[in-house]
Amino acid sequence: MSREASLQELLNSAIENQTNNYYTSIPCVVVSVVGNLETQLVNIQPTINQLREDGTTAEQSVIMGVPVSFPVSRTAGLTFPIKPGDTGMAVFSMRSLEVWKSGNGYPSTPNNFAKMDKSDAVFYPGIQPPSLAVNNPAKRSWDHDTNDTVLVNGVGSEVEVEIRLKQNGNILIRTRKDIEVEADNVNVLANTSATVTTPQLTINADETLWTGNVAHIGTFTFNSIPFATHKHTGVQTGTGTSGTPVA
Repeated sequence: MSREASLQELLNSAIENQTNNYYTSIPCVVVSVVGNLETQLVNIQPTINQLREDGTTAEQSVIMGVPVSFPVSRTAGLTFPIKPGDTGMAVFSMRSLEVWKSGNGYPSTPNNFAKMDKSDAVFYPGIQPPSLAVNNPAKRSWDHDTNDTVLVNGVGSEVEVEIRLKQNGNILIRTRKDIEVEADNVNVLANTSATVTTPQLTINADETLWTGNVAHIGTFTFNSIPFATHKHTGVQTGTGTSGTPVA
């Protein structure tokens, strides 16, 4: 003879069934990017499958049009590329985001009574399984110290570029391509010394002003004429005020 479930068992079952319909947060993978990410929307899929009590499993369905949380304000921020296969954490809103996503960020009234619904996700890129963690020095093209603070793009590729704030206080900028500085004015202040090491240096300036002593080692050329062998021709000698001949 089967036993009737107690009131407590019925309540526990009802609560469990209800909470199974709530979404809080879960790791996800980017399936596709909406447009060129100009609206900061992606389509994502939760990467932890559903496990049923009978032992069967099922993949989670794709969540469409999910806002991406970049560290930005209306006037400043940090943005970066997101590609299919990138991973992160989805957090689910306690109220519907449908009206909010079409608004201006100020208070709005939802058009339904959904709470922590699967369709109301926000994607925070960055969380990665340890096997994919880009903080692993083996994943980097440049040598990498996990004690440094690093802004990097193109991880592991031949165009990996980085700005590295080293733990000893030094700053290192590395790229195998070009560095360009575009500004109205550029001032460089080095309290001790400044060194430029390059096979070739070109300076294009309408006017050049040097203040202080100038020491030169090597061949100095003016208009394709080496300065060391340069001689003035066609100059007549004269007599200075002291009577000494001058050229």
